[in-house]
Amino acid sequence: MKRAAVLAAAIMLGGCLMPRYLSQAAYGQLELMARARPIEEVVADERTSVRTALLLAEIPAIKQYGRSYGLKIKRNYNHYSALGRPAAVWFVGAADPVAFKPLKWCFPIVGCFAGLGWFDEDDGVKHKLELEARGYDAIVRPASAYSTGGWFPDPVLSTMLGGGDDAFPELANVILHESVHATILVPDQPFFNESLASYVADTLTDNWIKERFGRGSPEELAWTLGQATHLHRTARTLETYNRLKKLYESQQSREAKLAAKAKIIDELVADLRLRRRPNNATLTEVRVYNGGAAALVDAHRACGDLRSLVEAGKTLERKDFTKTLQDDLVPIGKLLGERCKRIQKRS
Repeated sequence: MKRAAVLAAAIMLGGCLMPRYLSQAAYGQLELMARARPIEEVVADERTSVRTALLLAEIPAIKQYGRSYGLKIKRNYNHYSALGRPAAVWFVGAADPVAFKPLKWCFPIVGCFAGLGWFDEDDGVKHKLELEARGYDAIVRPASAYSTGGWFPDPVLSTMLGGGDDAFPELANVILHESVHATILVPDQPFFNESLASYVADTLTDNWIKERFGRGSPEELAWTLGQATHLHRTARTLETYNRLKKLYESQQSREAKLAAKAKIIDELVADLRLRRRPNNATLTEVRVYNGGAAALVDAHRACGDLRSLVEAGKTLERKDFTKTLQDDLVPIGKLLGERCKRIQKRS
């Protein structure tokens, strides 16, 4: 996964909650904005590489495509920031070792998050080690993009630009994904926010790349192959998540659960030939971004078209969810289908 969860817009807020995080977040955001240049200026600059110029020149069309499906681009992606580092932020998440209970960080106004983005890798690693010392399963990973959820005008980042045949599809996907966040963002609900953004962006990218480059083009083939690989690995990982969830909910002792967990994860590592061993934080993140796909497919069918699904999503509020960080999106999928019918009746 190349994205981070929505970066807490609480960087504008004071208070005693995680002062170290808030301080670095404020500094990192301001530095990023200071580096930003208008995209037209970057494209016209003779010092800009041809590859970068071509990718940036495509952004207005991608934004317009998103708008045609009801996405609010707002002030986003009019500027470009060359970061000079391999990631936009380093995402840190944590979970209980014998339960899928992600550690949450809560802020006034913007609500709760299942992870935090650090602008400096060393800070992210330090935070991960602190969480592990407290007994959590923890992760730190680079993320090429993130969204401030409309609090700031998000620029295109150099970390969002690839060099292969999948560069255009991936750029379109990340812009569309983050634009969903700027359009629909329910406080305290990262499982819904990320699953919806992934589903809508992936579906739109499928359509956009065929319209823009045509079936059988190198870009379409690279995107399709990447998606096929991603879907297989995600399905296998979610299968492990579900097996472990049943184990954690059983009456076995903690020691027995840890032993069985190790064997189940061993199987996943062998099947997918993973270089890094996953833990509950890793698996929770996969669930955050992909666990709601089935419910959203059903909602999409009930709505009839993607724009209607987006419009229904705009009506959701915190009160429509039964708990903070709700991971079961089946009721939400049904609610979206009902909202679509109401919207369509009024129109």
